[in-house]
Amino acid sequence: MATQVGIEVPALLRALVAAGATFYGPDWPGQWRTLCLTQPPAFISCEDFEWMDAQERADAAQEWLHAAAQGGRRFLPFAQNGAGDAYCLTLGVNALPHTVAPVALVPHDDDEAMVLHASFDDFAAAMLLQSMADLSHQMDEFSLEEAVTQTRLDVACTSALMLADSAERLQAMAGQAPQQQSVQDGPRARPRDVWALISPQQLAQELERLPDAQAAPLRFSVVPRWELRSAPAQEVNAPTAVQSPAALTWQSLAADPATRRQAIRAYQAEFGGDLPTAKAAVDALNPLSR
Repeated sequence: MATQVGIEVPALLRALVAAGATFYGPDWPGQWRTLCLTQPPAFISCEDFEWMDAQERADAAQEWLHAAAQGGRRFLPFAQNGAGDAYCLTLGVNALPHTVAPVALVPHDDDEAMVLHASFDDFAAAMLLQSMADLSHQMDEFSLEEAVTQTRLDVACTSALMLADSAERLQAMAGQAPQQQSVQDGPRARPRDVWALISPQQLAQELERLPDAQAAPLRFSVVPRWELRSAPAQEVNAPTAVQSPAALTWQSLAADPATRRQAIRAYQAEFGGDLPTAKAAVDALNPLSR
């Protein structure tokens, strides 16, 4: 799929796949507790994260995350949250060959996605850091001791495939004694006390070490999955899956009110403008598309 959409699989993600760390396996439904504490999939300690299997990736690409439907933007989905929003590697239509793809979270029911990190390596580090900063989501199913064991094992197994400097820093933090910390989920959220291996201050400092995402735009418009379910599926296995010239012309898309969203995305892909500017350009070309 990566070859077909023209996105290079990062070395870390390739290593995780090769190690079987992105696969839950047939024994998971009956033995998940034991596996979490002995042979966990990568990011098992992270909140609201599930690896997609091959069929789920294919379904997402066919129904929703393909260039013809998304103004030329390319996607390589690899995971999802419980709501069905997709974690993807993504590149705009004008990306140069061998460009490092950032990681974005693409909502299934909204028209705007967000770039989370500049690379998969940065995404992986941030996920593990956030897991160590709040163990509370694990403690519905596990004791504190088990949550600490699971988190440390996840960090050890996943970071072992990362660059040495990152691995050493993450493993050192995972070895710290658990302590209660006061955290806030947002600027106006009520503080809550949680068990954690690192403090909120340490989390903030470590996240600041990661490069800022340089992809432009950091937010981009998408067609929600539900709007495309009735459209003909894009054939993922076809060699021409990335090629859809007609869909890349924002003027031709703007001529039809039914494809206004695609026209807006194509305009952004071509000119890099913000969402209001793109909407204004499309509506100026065809007032009936409003």
